[in-house]
Amino acid sequence: MVDVFISYSRDNKPRVADIAAAVAAAGYEVWWDAELPPHRSYGDVITEKIGMAKAAIVVWSQASAQSEWVRAEADVARNQKKLVQTAIDDVMPPLPFNQIQFAQLGDWHGEPDHSGWRKVLLSLEELCGRAPVAAPVPPPAPASPEPSAPNPLPASPALPIVPGAQKPSPLPWIIGAALILGAALVWWMMQPTPMRTVTSAGSGSGSAAVAGGEAHDDAGGNPAEAFVLAAVINDPEGFTNIRAEPSSQAPIVGKVLEGEKFLTYQQTGAWWRVRKGDGTSGYMFRKPIRVLDGPNPDPAPSAGTASAPFVAPTGVGGSGVVIPDSSDRLLSADELTNYGAVELRIARNEIFARHGFRFRNPTLRAHFSQFSWYKPTSDTVQLSGIEKANVALLKSAEAAAQ
Repeated sequence: MVDVFISYSRDNKPRVADIAAAVAAAGYEVWWDAELPPHRSYGDVITEKIGMAKAAIVVWSQASAQSEWVRAEADVARNQKKLVQTAIDDVMPPLPFNQIQFAQLGDWHGEPDHSGWRKVLLSLEELCGRAPVAAPVPPPAPASPEPSAPNPLPASPALPIVPGAQKPSPLPWIIGAALILGAALVWWMMQPTPMRTVTSAGSGSGSAAVAGGEAHDDAGGNPAEAFVLAAVINDPEGFTNIRAEPSSQAPIVGKVLEGEKFLTYQQTGAWWRVRKGDGTSGYMFRKPIRVLDGPNPDPAPSAGTASAPFVAPTGVGGSGVVIPDSSDRLLSADELTNYGAVELRIARNEIFARHGFRFRNPTLRAHFSQFSWYKPTSDTVQLSGIEKANVALLKSAEAAAQ
C-alpha cells in the first residue's frame, strides 16, 4: 500500500520532485503521477491511488489553484480525512480548502528544521502511523587551520620503548569469548524447533503450525484443497466484486454474477477468500455470500425478502433523479447525511444511467426505465474523474446508512 499520494500542477514538477524525494527520504512510500502507467486511464489510477494512500499531500501554487484535477483530488482526500496541504507560492489554498491549515514551503530548500516542513512530517506521522526516518548526519568536515595560525607543529617523536615493558596479550580474552560463544551455539542447537501458529487473515477454520520458514497460503496447505464450499451471491446489484486484499479500497481482480457458483471455505471476519471456476481468487465481502453446502449452509432467501423493500424515490421534480448535478461537481460527505440508503443507491446508479448504462439488476432497470431521459445503450460506460470520485463517496455513504 502507498503511504503518500502527491497532487500538484505539472507547471511545478521540478519543485514537487524535491518534496517527493524528501518524503521518500523520511521513510514513506510515495506515489505521484510521474509514475502513471501508460496502459491505465488517468482517472482510474488517481482514484485508486488516493483511496489506497494513507495521506495525500496537495501542493498549492498559482497554477494548481486553477487546476480542476488538483481541486478534485484535494476534495477526495479531504472527504477521506487524509489531506495534507502545502503551498510553494505566495498563494492561499482556494475555497473551500482555505478553511484548513496548510504548511508554507515557499522558502523551504530541504532544511530538516524548517517550520513548514516539520508540520508536514508531523501530519504524515499521524496519518501513516509511524514516525519519519531521521535524516543521516553527515560526517564532520576536517578542521582547517585558521588563516592567521602558524604552520602546524611537527609531529612529536615517538616515545622510546622501555626495555622489559610489554603490552598485555589479548589472547586470553579471545579464547574466553570463543568458549562462551561456542557454549551458547551448542545450547541453541539442542533446543526443539519452535512451532509458530499462523492464523489466516480471512480464515476462522483453525490455524496451521509451521516449523521454521513462512506460511505460503493463509488457508493452510494446498490452496486447491482449501476451497471446499460451493456458494452463490445474494446481491441486489446483480454482481459482487472480488478484490485483491480484504478491503473495499483494494483493486478489483474479478466479479461474480447473480447465479454464478464459486468456491470458498468456512471463515470468520467481514471478508472471505473465494475462488471462481476460471481460477480467479481473492476476497469478497461476506454479506452477499450464500453458502450452499457444508455443515452450516446459508438459508435460501424467501421470495420478496432477499433485500429490504425497495421504495423508489421520486427525485427532484418527479424526474427520479436524486442529485441532478452529481456528474458536474464533487459531492461532500456532509450533504449526503440527509439521504437514506435507497436514495444513495439510486443517486450512485443515476450517474451510470446518464451515460446509457444497461443495468442487469431488474430493480434498477425497472426504476430508470420509467423516465424518458434514460436511454440504455451500452454495457460499459466511461466516467469522468469527478463522477468516479462521487460514485466512491456515494457507495461509502450507502454502506454506512444500511
